[in-house]
Amino acid sequence: MTPRILAHLDDTPDFYLDQVAQVVMDRWWRGRVGLLGDAAFSSSPMSGQGTGLALVGAYVLAGELAAAEWNPEIGFACYEARMRSFVEANQEIAQLNARSRDIPGSDAEPGPDFTGEWFAELVERAINGVELPNYAGLPDSGVLAGPLTASSAKP
Repeated sequence: MTPRILAHLDDTPDFYLDQVAQVVMDRWWRGRVGLLGDAAFSSSPMSGQGTGLALVGAYVLAGELAAAEWNPEIGFACYEARMRSFVEANQEIAQLNARSRDIPGSDAEPGPDFTGEWFAELVERAINGVELPNYAGLPDSGVLAGPLTASSAKP
């Protein structure tokens, strides 16, 4: 099958190929710059959790910044501390999913055994691994949102 596919690649006008990848970083922030969602911790499509991680991350980041009275170093550090285990569990699920799809060869490692208690614990951490605090009542940034302007837009 592979030789037949390869033979037609040169004549195919709309062929697309990409890799499935993860973003794994030691730290998600530095100074006043923080990363969120796929920029900080893409779990890859193999986890099925990209949108969930981004939404939970946005909520936690905003709340932790508010709780830190908008001090970025404190807020970013608390955000990462609260999210790290949850993110890592979801990234591990993606890696296991990818490994389970490997085509075994003579020198291949055995596929993951999903029947162990370790897997149930991993799934529990990936689903419920972050506590979502109630950030209600924390001070907002003090920046008032105004109407959007289109001063550079041309009719």
